[in-house]
Amino acid sequence: MVKKNFKKYLILFVSIIFVWKLLSIRIIDLRFSKVCPIVQTSDVISAKEAELFLKQWGEYAKRGYMAKVPEEFAFDNEATAERIPWIVKLWFEKNCINPQRFYYTEQRLRTILKAYELKKHTLRVIDVLESQIQSDMSESQKQWYQDLIEEQKQMSKVEGIRDEELAIVEGRDSQIREILR
Repeated sequence: MVKKNFKKYLILFVSIIFVWKLLSIRIIDLRFSKVCPIVQTSDVISAKEAELFLKQWGEYAKRGYMAKVPEEFAFDNEATAERIPWIVKLWFEKNCINPQRFYYTEQRLRTILKAYELKKHTLRVIDVLESQIQSDMSESQKQWYQDLIEEQKQMSKVEGIRDEELAIVEGRDSQIREILR
């Protein structure tokens, strides 16, 4: 009797494994039959890519996927991408989104936004410093202000952030900050 039950449970177990393996095959491409674009590998993000990301991020956040994927995930290799919950993977595949590029774009936009805010701040500081320079000041005082202004200009140049990337957030910084919060 025990042997018969054992056989039944063994067959059931093997069947479950078989079905699980069968379902894990990538049939998503067949079901959604989309031609996915080639994944961009550049370190720089384009305005078009940022626009698409911001639309996708809204849906991603609305579906509650941020809570399902821990923030500390570093999407720099396939092994880490495999740790994404299946429901989130399904959404990525359905929408032809590469998870690594998606999270890279998110981090890049956050970095660009911070660089843009730094640049805006330093420009305001420069304006204040320039307004402090008086014609009746000594040359050493004027030079001191000029040196401070030069330091601020150097601080506003964030290494690795290009002007075309700063242009993506220019004038939309509050909107992008709101979307990414």
